[in-house]
Amino acid sequence: MNPLKLRLEECSAFGILVLNYLEKNPQTNMSQLARDVNISRAGLGWICRKESNPDERTANRIARIIGVDLTEVARLVHENKIEKLARRSALEYATKFSKDSVHIVIPQEDAIAGLNAIVQAFHTVTRSVPEIEKPTDFQIYKQAYEIVKRQFLARNIPRKQKTTI
Repeated sequence: MNPLKLRLEECSAFGILVLNYLEKNPQTNMSQLARDVNISRAGLGWICRKESNPDERTANRIARIIGVDLTEVARLVHENKIEKLARRSALEYATKFSKDSVHIVIPQEDAIAGLNAIVQAFHTVTRSVPEIEKPTDFQIYKQAYEIVKRQFLARNIPRKQKTTI
């Protein structure tokens, strides 16, 4: 069996978009799409899987070619990153209140809702900023993902700071 042949269950939501495009456009195959995007067929196959995601430049090229909004692609790519954390059991909130430590597993849906809420908050705050000054939605989703990962899914309990006299 060809290891690059993608099965639906192996694909991320982004990968499923690509497969749907190929299914609706039989004149284009995976190799042709990869050439159009300027990556290898193996690279395209890899970024369609749940274990991987495209970078912004590649996502932009693919979105343009398959006729999908880049914001939608950015959302799917970063939601897949949250799903990846869930598959690795890394969606855990950890903190310390007084002497007690708290460790709670966060449902994947809550982490994704948080990601999208941060993106929405950014758009709300920057309504009056000229478009040319704003980062792309892909960059906003990337920052939102990092905030969720670092600030809300901390695996390390904050330590008391030592005070020096």
